[in-house]
Amino acid sequence: MKAHLLYCFGFLFSALLFSGCHQTHEPSEQVDFLNSRNLNQAQKLKLLLLEGHPQLPLNRAARGQLFYMYAAFHFKPFFSSDSTHQCIKQNWLKTSSKLGHFGLPKSRGQVIDRSQHELISELLISYQIGTIVHDLDSGFIDFDKRKLKVKQWQKYPSAWLEKPLNTDSILLTRGPADSNYRFFAQHLFHYCDTVIQDTVCYTLVSEKDNKKRAWELLQTALLGENLISAQADSLTIRAALRQFQKQNGLNADGRIGMATVYAFKQSKHDRLYQAQISLDRLRQEKQKPKTYIGINLPAFVLNFISDDTLRAVHRVIIGKIEHATPELSSHVNRIVSLPYWRVPSSIAKNEVLPALKRNAGYLQKEHMRIYGANKREIDPKMVNWKKNKDKTFPYQIEQDPGPWNSLGLIKFEFANAFSVYIHDTPSRSLFSQPFRSFSHGCMRTEAPIELGMTILNQDHIGSKFNEVSGDSLQKLTANLIHQKIRLLQPIPLFVYYQTVTADRYGLHFFLDLYQREQDLIELLHSGNYG
Repeated sequence: MKAHLLYCFGFLFSALLFSGCHQTHEPSEQVDFLNSRNLNQAQKLKLLLLEGHPQLPLNRAARGQLFYMYAAFHFKPFFSSDSTHQCIKQNWLKTSSKLGHFGLPKSRGQVIDRSQHELISELLISYQIGTIVHDLDSGFIDFDKRKLKVKQWQKYPSAWLEKPLNTDSILLTRGPADSNYRFFAQHLFHYCDTVIQDTVCYTLVSEKDNKKRAWELLQTALLGENLISAQADSLTIRAALRQFQKQNGLNADGRIGMATVYAFKQSKHDRLYQAQISLDRLRQEKQKPKTYIGINLPAFVLNFISDDTLRAVHRVIIGKIEHATPELSSHVNRIVSLPYWRVPSSIAKNEVLPALKRNAGYLQKEHMRIYGANKREIDPKMVNWKKNKDKTFPYQIEQDPGPWNSLGLIKFEFANAFSVYIHDTPSRSLFSQPFRSFSHGCMRTEAPIELGMTILNQDHIGSKFNEVSGDSLQKLTANLIHQKIRLLQPIPLFVYYQTVTADRYGLHFFLDLYQREQDLIELLHSGNYG
């Protein structure tokens, strides 16, 4: 019988909608039935859903979705005037007024005027709950098109509107079930309760752009942050800068570089936007395989997961701001011990050529060889490098394997369009720095031999294991032997960009060093749908 009634209501609603299709907009004037004494609340609510109302900012499609939910209850309002149902209403109003706690921007909510007719506000609340649930389950940012998704309504249990519940807890249970998301959601809620979300930020310039102006603007910023007094001398200012850099995970070098400029540019409210962006990435993230390598660029960290278990964590060095490391997905298919380094043309032209002009013995010192167009080795001392034009360099340079090699003792290869690798480095002291942005784009890992051994010891197809074991790799590198080792089972690789992460202990914020989220932060601030 219930199903029959729903079918009849649905048919009637569809018919009424179809009959009004010739209208291009909602009727601007209609009989105000909301205050009629001849209609009960259920009849008024049904008319609201069927005909709309100038005060109800819901289109036909939105009303149609609510129609079926209320039809199951014979259009009886959930929020009647008794104290229990008013408590339910107030709970939902309070919860939906703090969307930031759940990782959603304010623009995803619906402005509900408490002076509106009670049935209007009921439908707006009922609809808003459905759009919030959809955002929490499916995400609200279109990362490919760099715009916000259009709000969509999603069905939810009517029991949420029938009895008093902990509405905050209800929304916190939505979204993916994996531990990364759950930790993030819980800690973000607590973060929003405890941290004042001010919008204070400072626009600086780097010393490289304008040294005098850079230090003037820095002094103003440090004063604003109460890190110095107006009478502070240059030594005190530089010490305060180092303190700020250390607090923000930067290298405390006391210099005003672009990373420092970006850090001062970020307000606490921008950090909340960063968290919302990162949490939405997790909502929309495709399920990863049981075994993979993941590198989060802003965190400077590599994780090796095998059989859904974290097997290794390594610090990494990534590209400088002007040589940004790309985000990519691929498969590590080969490990190379004692690799050769074929110097990229940009590095050869911009760095090696100037060194050759200063010293023709530079290549020999760096264990490098140079080849001409016919791939024949050239004696660099036989070329007058000072006559070579800076914009042309028709040579290929290759560095011999060894401890001096820029790729170190081991390299991990994977197909990609950017000519980047994961590799060792002879400059291991850089791993002690918190902000490890030093390379030309490749990813240097702190303990590459240990990583290679871990991978090889688990590399198998069925009962067949790789003939080169982890111990064998260690011997190859110890004896400085060049060898290419193909993996039986290529390992999925994900190089991604997430500026906020979470674990059981709390949230971890990282600098948007490549400014890849600035457009998204501006999008959340504006609330535009693009």
